[in-house]
Amino acid sequence: MKNADLFINETDFGDLDLSSAVGHLRQALRFETISHTDKALTDLSRFDALHAFLRESYPHILARGTWEYIGHSLLITLPGDDPALRPALLMAHQDVVPVVPGTLSDWKHGPFSGDLADGYIWGRGAMDIKQMLIAIMESAEYLLKRGERFKRPVLLAFGDDEETASQGARRIAQTLMDRGVTLEYVLDEGAGDVTDAADYGAPGTYICPIGIYEKGYGDLELSVAGTGGHSSTPFFGTSLGILAGAVADILRHPPEPFLSDAVKATLGLLKDRIVTPPMDRWALETDRYAQDILAHFKARQSLFHQVQTTFAPTMITGGSSAANVMPGDMRAVINIRMTPKDTPESLLKRYREIVDPRVSLRWLQQIGASVPSDIESYGYRRLKETLEHYFDRLVFVPAQNKGATDARSYECICRAVMRFGPFLEEEDVSREGIHGVNERISVRAFAQGIRVLTRLIMNTAIDPLEQIK
Repeated sequence: MKNADLFINETDFGDLDLSSAVGHLRQALRFETISHTDKALTDLSRFDALHAFLRESYPHILARGTWEYIGHSLLITLPGDDPALRPALLMAHQDVVPVVPGTLSDWKHGPFSGDLADGYIWGRGAMDIKQMLIAIMESAEYLLKRGERFKRPVLLAFGDDEETASQGARRIAQTLMDRGVTLEYVLDEGAGDVTDAADYGAPGTYICPIGIYEKGYGDLELSVAGTGGHSSTPFFGTSLGILAGAVADILRHPPEPFLSDAVKATLGLLKDRIVTPPMDRWALETDRYAQDILAHFKARQSLFHQVQTTFAPTMITGGSSAANVMPGDMRAVINIRMTPKDTPESLLKRYREIVDPRVSLRWLQQIGASVPSDIESYGYRRLKETLEHYFDRLVFVPAQNKGATDARSYECICRAVMRFGPFLEEEDVSREGIHGVNERISVRAFAQGIRVLTRLIMNTAIDPLEQIK
């Protein structure tokens, strides 16, 4: 089954100028807004050019909104008539990752060409995530052009460095917090993978996750001092041997898995569709059968990351230059993704007690898991209803978001921070293009995403239903 087979109500907003929207995305892809960890390497003039393009292309947003530049991040406030309604915030990031050196010749269309060919719009950022930025702008511009008035304020927030540091999003969130603003909901990129729920025990049921939290992230450095010497006399072992043992000890002693409320809620949504025993019984009483469910998830590649803090050794440096010489100082790095149960502090304490005391441990960088959003909130329910209107035969479930996003910066001022890019592109296209070569998005998926965002704004800002307190 193709994702496009799930699209419905594609005739909504028949007067939406999709040709213009496609043209705007093509132009946006031509701005080489590449962010670098070393800020000195980032060409901020490309961001300035993108900002000028947005101001020129969306005159109604320019006229009705307040545009604020926080560094090179952009916050646009579209006012609402009802002061009792908390603002909604739709977000994306302006920056893209560089083209991997040596891969330029592998691109069928230039990475910053914005070409339209074979039903796709091609270029770096087409899936991550200038399509979201432009779709948000198209949706708001369309509604304002029709003369609609917002009851709820709508904020459009576009950070400039999500791919590197996320400082832009944090600065926007801090600005709002300083003003005493709290948000009704936030929508950012993320989740959106369509999968068969066979591993849940519901084969033939297709699920699509809405990200409601992110795992913690940490790069744990292990280091061992070594004096070198001839390899014939390793009385005390070698720095490499000690380091390898420490890495192995950590991998052999993962913390206990964690059954999150998101997993429980997903099983609750699927319980009437689960036909495979014993999951059909376990899903009815998740607390009672928590250990069985955890064992089931841990044994499956598609599920284990939802319940387990994961460890991926990724770097080792300092080895000897000759086979008969013991190495000197050695260093390794393990990339760790933490469930909400495990914190950087608890993991560091745990592994200092387990590994050889000759091994030094320290975090190169770390952040704990984000705060799970409320799936009973107004924003989550409105988003889910909107998605069900445009995608047939899908069960939308709350889930851990696989990657890190700018969204977590807003959890301090919002209880409904959702990660879902409404562009259900085919899996092979997404897998090939995001951060890789031949990044592209189909015109059809892009158009459906615009409809989703337009309807979401209509149903929450123009004609808002009850507000959850």
